[in-house]
Amino acid sequence: MTDLPAGFAEKYQHLLGTEAPAFLASFDEEADKGFRVNPLHRAADFLPPTDDPVPWNTQGYYGTVGGRDPAFWTGAVYSQEPSAMAVAQQLGVQPGDRVLDVAAAPGGKTTDLIGQMGVSGLLVSNDIDHGRAKILSENVERWGATQTVVTSAPPAGLATAFPHFFNRILLDAPCSGEGMFRKDPAAMQYWQPAYPAECAARQRGILTDIMPMLTDEADLVYSTCTFSPEEDEQIITWLLSTYPGLSVVPIPLIGGMTAGRPEWADGNTALSGCARLWPHLVRGEGHFVAHLHYQRPLADRRPAAAKRKKKTAHPVTVPLTRAETRLLTDFWKETMTIPLPSSVSRFGDHVVALPPEFPMAANGLRILRPGLIIADLKRDRLVPNHALALALPASAWRYRADLTMSDAERYRHGETLPTTIGGRHWGLVTFAGTGFGIGHCVNGTIKNFYPKGLRV
Repeated sequence: MTDLPAGFAEKYQHLLGTEAPAFLASFDEEADKGFRVNPLHRAADFLPPTDDPVPWNTQGYYGTVGGRDPAFWTGAVYSQEPSAMAVAQQLGVQPGDRVLDVAAAPGGKTTDLIGQMGVSGLLVSNDIDHGRAKILSENVERWGATQTVVTSAPPAGLATAFPHFFNRILLDAPCSGEGMFRKDPAAMQYWQPAYPAECAARQRGILTDIMPMLTDEADLVYSTCTFSPEEDEQIITWLLSTYPGLSVVPIPLIGGMTAGRPEWADGNTALSGCARLWPHLVRGEGHFVAHLHYQRPLADRRPAAAKRKKKTAHPVTVPLTRAETRLLTDFWKETMTIPLPSSVSRFGDHVVALPPEFPMAANGLRILRPGLIIADLKRDRLVPNHALALALPASAWRYRADLTMSDAERYRHGETLPTTIGGRHWGLVTFAGTGFGIGHCVNGTIKNFYPKGLRV
């Protein structure tokens, strides 16, 4: 039997009563695994089996996808714990929305939001930890995102940059992690009876920073991977009492989800509109999800201020020079069949296509990815960036080399390959018609430009 932390079993025996034995026994059962299909470029020819759907996510399935599976390295799927797939779906994101994912790493919920938004709107995906934000940025790239800005900033810094800016915000809050004990036993070493209350204090601080970023009418999804009432129903109680414009939007209970427990907080029946996922009742780990709608009280609303560009001492994105613009224009005409994006800037040594709604205030933050990275500037030449291969459809490229599985593996290893493409051209390397890399075709040879950090 799993050796649970001291005091944990006693706490939930008290809270769950007759349900406690089944709950505690679930920690000895094997955890389910899952994956989501990328709706931006569904690749039916090499997807893993999709005959076992996750009931609360239209793109989710039970199963395992390894790092060497083409469905993974082409960005066709994202491996994600099944219960975690319930969260982003509740935000109701629509194309054109301004969305913030506050604590987004490693990227499961962000990639779900990207799939819902399509190619319009703006998603700011953030993680305060720079190392985790780098992993987040890599997953955003692999998903083929074009409208996503990846930042690494504290919530207070985001609030300064984005007052009354987002109409949808997701906070998958840092928590005590009780719901992950089965999947990640190492999480148990941090737990002791006072830990949930410590996490709840941190969560209230983050939410205090978040609320000023909501527009006058907006939606907020709050979630945790813990069972703790202190971090779940009691946080929602605090939100409702602190911000009068908030109300609970009931979440449909699907696939074994159960309602929130008002009796574990102040008895407010609205809390039953929250959702709990218990490992003894669903095929997944522990999660809590609340969907709140916000209408700012009329007395607190302010007239919209005239938009002004915020100047920063060292802006992260700057206009291209004439020479850089000429390089990009020539490359695009030679290589692509679609129009060049209209909002193009320089980001360090990169050329980037900024989302049309790119907030200039973000220039004051630590940005890892300000949109779609098109190319890298190398002195007097331009080299297309790997992100371009994953973000655009194969039809956008004039030159394409479709590889067999064995040749794709060789290319991912860093080898050059023969091609029937003559002359000197940048081209897309594909597998089963799906782009996964960029090559430089030179007189019948594809020179390898697959990123060294991704080679196998």
